Amino acid sequence: MNVTINDITIPVPENATLLDALEAKGISPQGIATAVNGTVIPSASRADTKLNEGDKIVIIKAFYGG
Repeated sequence: MNVTINDITIPVPENATLLDALEAKGISPQGIATAVNGTVIPSASRADTKLNEGDKIVIIKAFYGG
């Protein structure tokens, strides 16, 4: 099945979780915020959040600057 991470479509296995999708894309789960279809998913729930065909995942990475 296909999901979208920050506007890039990637294939993931059926029954994949949010954590599976992050791993498939090579994204470290530390220091990021995640949302699926507009709903924020806490880091503790990523391994339990099942994805569906066409889900839209947004990843925001914290950074410092000034």
